[in-house]
Amino acid sequence: MTKNQQRARRFQACLRLYGKSGEIRETLIDLLADARHWCDRRREDYAKLDRQAYQHYLVELNEQRGGSK
Repeated sequence: MTKNQQRARRFQACLRLYGKSGEIRETLIDLLADARHWCDRRREDYAKLDRQAYQHYLVELNEQRGGSK
């Protein structure tokens, strides 16, 4: 199992813990919306953090494909 597969499984486990309904997609939507509320309360810039997370994701994909780190 690759690191990215492990990351996906870890996140799925988090969604199961977080979720109130059986629909995993709805749980993801709720989690993302709640993350925005959390950022509002802490005066964090959600969009900036999301861009940073996306850059991490791209690096992880590149590493999986055997690219430079």
